[in-house]
Amino acid sequence: MIEAPELAAPASLQVAGEGIAALENVSGLWWAAPPGSESGWGINFAQQHDTIFATWFTYDVDGSPWWLIAVLHQSPNGSYSGPVSTVTGPAFDTVPFEPTEVIETQVGTMTATFTDRKHATLSSTVKGISRTKQIVLQEFGPLPTCTWGAQSNLALATNYTDLWWNAPAGSASGWGVNMAHQGDLIFATWFTYDEAGRPWWLIAELQKRASGEYSGAVSTVTGPPFDTVPFDPGKVKETVVGTASVAFVNGNSANLAYSVNGTAQTKAITRQVFEAPGTVCQ
Repeated sequence: MIEAPELAAPASLQVAGEGIAALENVSGLWWAAPPGSESGWGINFAQQHDTIFATWFTYDVDGSPWWLIAVLHQSPNGSYSGPVSTVTGPAFDTVPFEPTEVIETQVGTMTATFTDRKHATLSSTVKGISRTKQIVLQEFGPLPTCTWGAQSNLALATNYTDLWWNAPAGSASGWGVNMAHQGDLIFATWFTYDEAGRPWWLIAELQKRASGEYSGAVSTVTGPPFDTVPFDPGKVKETVVGTASVAFVNGNSANLAYSVNGTAQTKAITRQVFEAPGTVCQ
């Protein structure tokens, strides 16, 4: 579910140089600091070993929802850097979804420098526009601790924070769902494509209804262009466009069911592992 064409398994990983202090895994949903100051946009980090897959949820120049991706590798100074790309692809309701129609285009670069598990500086240059923002981990419940390599059998995981995509893994690369799981709430950020094939993201606050079962409303959002200074949260508009539910078979397998803009579909999903054995939170 989550991946642009060549990102399923990075060929190489840069290992931190000697003398760099080990940083607690930073997986989760982040937003501008101080918390709530720029509600309406965010960035999800899925960290496995020394690589972070970042999904940035923002707005294009016309205010329409726009997501970008970045594969960030750890550099010798401890920061994480890499190219930023925008992606187009088949509409979210296309059956079958055809990964060969997904087109990734690099539009800039990004660097994330972490002070600790909850604080970082995000620097980016996108379409020639450079910005630096202070960001913090978004907390809406008990914060889990995430660890790469702590569990070889992901099916045993009981917290679902991670990057998820279509099952079997790699069968429909080009779209995905980030799940930030804290307490009895999962904040899901789904990145896909609208009917014209443009990048489109949706959000869902999924409340726990029973063991392994979560559901809630799905919304699309418009707002100020990504390069707006200052960013005005008052111009962010959220519109409910449907509902979604996730039923977890185990910690590595689930069924995502949704009705969006009148289209109802169900997809089997699994965690995206780009550096085995993956990361688990607890």
